[in-house]
Amino acid sequence: MAKINPKLVEGIHRSLVSHILEHYERYYYLAYSLVKNHEGAAKTVTKAVYFSLYNGRKLRDLPPMHVWILQLVIRDGMRTMNRGTYPREFTKDSQLYAYMETLEPSATNAFKLHYFEELNMEKVGDVLNLNKEEVQRRLSYVRSELKIDSSMDEESEIRLQELKSVYESPEIPENFLEEVEEAIRKEEENYASLLEKYRRDRIRKPIGVLILAAAFFFGTIFLGRTNPTFAESVLSLPIISKLFMPFF
Repeated sequence: MAKINPKLVEGIHRSLVSHILEHYERYYYLAYSLVKNHEGAAKTVTKAVYFSLYNGRKLRDLPPMHVWILQLVIRDGMRTMNRGTYPREFTKDSQLYAYMETLEPSATNAFKLHYFEELNMEKVGDVLNLNKEEVQRRLSYVRSELKIDSSMDEESEIRLQELKSVYESPEIPENFLEEVEEAIRKEEENYASLLEKYRRDRIRKPIGVLILAAAFFFGTIFLGRTNPTFAESVLSLPIISKLFMPFF
């Protein structure tokens, strides 16, 4: 196991937990926009919470938290959507939003991150692993399809506001915060078990080395006393001969 620095790990962990508890509702909106199912959205976010904390234990520096967790939400949300794990709830309040959902997913994800989650194009690229030109092309494509001008004239603003209102309309489940906190607790319990094993191993390894050394020492003495040829071979070794000569 790699060396663990408990203070460093705990500092990163506390920062991640604080960030998650501040932004978990935003992650739910994004997850729901992909999965279109309340149970599926909750599971997508709690998985992202768990694995962001789990992988955070392996880091030496604080990661770009928002980008990192958004990546996890989108990755699992897209996988869940493609597998059809949950029945999808249809958008009834906006034909415009319903139409957006028929567009190419990587383009609509870029659009949501930029216009609904208010990430700049560089951060959108970080989340989706795209360069700036690729992000621009996707945003331009979605804006064109939705008749939203890049200048954001009055009509475009109205259309964008309609889309954002629908995006933020899903009701957060009453027990969702409890589910998020449970995911945090589960990861902390697993880490505590791992840390305890690490501490036990740190004690066991030196003891194991001592036992092995003692077994080698007394075994060599026994064989040397019972086997003259073996004793002669041991005593022919320059350094070791000084150690075992008194016992043969």
